[in-house]
Amino acid sequence: MPAVRLSDVAKDAGVSLATASRVLNGSSRVPGKAVAEKVQLSAAKLGYVPNAQAQALARSRSGLIGLVVHDIADPYFATIAREVQQQVFASQSQVLLTQTDRELETEVRALRSLIAQQVDALVLVGTHRYGNDSDAAISTLLEGFERNGGTVVGLGQSLGVGRTVVTDNAAAAHELATSLIVEGHRRFAVVEGIAGIPSAGDRTGGFVAALTEAGIEPEFSISASLTRDGGHALAARVAEHLAAGAGTDAGSGAGAGSDAGAGTADQPLCLFAPADVMALGALGELRRRGLDVPGQVAVAGFGGVPGAEDANPTLTTVALPLADMARQAVEWVLGSAAARTGGAAAPAVDGARGAVGTADGAATGAAAQSTDGTSSDGSGAGSDAATEVHVRGDVRLRESTALTART
Repeated sequence: MPAVRLSDVAKDAGVSLATASRVLNGSSRVPGKAVAEKVQLSAAKLGYVPNAQAQALARSRSGLIGLVVHDIADPYFATIAREVQQQVFASQSQVLLTQTDRELETEVRALRSLIAQQVDALVLVGTHRYGNDSDAAISTLLEGFERNGGTVVGLGQSLGVGRTVVTDNAAAAHELATSLIVEGHRRFAVVEGIAGIPSAGDRTGGFVAALTEAGIEPEFSISASLTRDGGHALAARVAEHLAAGAGTDAGSGAGAGSDAGAGTADQPLCLFAPADVMALGALGELRRRGLDVPGQVAVAGFGGVPGAEDANPTLTTVALPLADMARQAVEWVLGSAAARTGGAAAPAVDGARGAVGTADGAATGAAAQSTDGTSSDGSGAGSDAATEVHVRGDVRLRESTALTART
């Protein structure tokens, strides 16, 4: 049976070919409601669906947005992907989603495939560095895509191309560590820098810097992958560390000449994982091994994924404004009215801490600056001129790091 053509729909509806085309291809010159409904009923009855490739040629845009994430099983990426999907779909566009597993060949192949499918924009979530030559190959792809009229947006760290919503990882992790010290924690374990993931290194670096300022040294550091399985490995190492009796002497983990370690023998070891997926994996594995959280081991993460509030115990973390970060990316991609008029681009960037932060300018400093000097709060030249917008997030102290009274 031959495929149904637009002319068949027009004939069935009793309208001209041009009228049927205007109704079904989204023209602004749509005829009256009764005529439009008649055409749509005929199309549904005959099973006609407009040819997206033909529409793309006619409009010089495909309505497709390429979304690249590292691991869709990680709730951080899944949350952002869902927000991007919802907001893009509302604009009558579609998202093509792919994951890279943090592998160079996979990422390059994914980018080439999306570009070949004529996507209007590429949104890359997360950061990974494969080495100078490999990173240059990805940059060359993105630069060529942008030169040919495509839009490039990054979420995480600057791509060197297009626009980026940058998370101030080190500053937020520093604030988290400071809050934990104020709460009374003195024993800490951290994750070593993870090759190829600068965001993880920045978070651990900021956390350790706050400990150093307080005269505290991490009791030990652990190497593990930034995944749920990596969290399981963290828990195993912590269990081994505690079973060996390490860190039980008063003063363990404190710098020389500091009172920060006084009376720490009966305190829990506080584990900082630079991603919530890792922290949640560690929390679950610690409990499976019979360790009390937070009585023996406290756990803190970074990211603010929804599951952090549902964990048992609830997870202490830095809650990034994930929904607002996604909204900013979509506004850049779609060229929203707010971005075009130079108003506030998105609630996500109201000050240095983002929409979910306290946005208390006196406490957190001035609004984050874009690379061209435009304030991300929408002042100055406006967000459509900005190439970077910075967000930090908010420290959420929850049950997983609570220090309980001891008798």
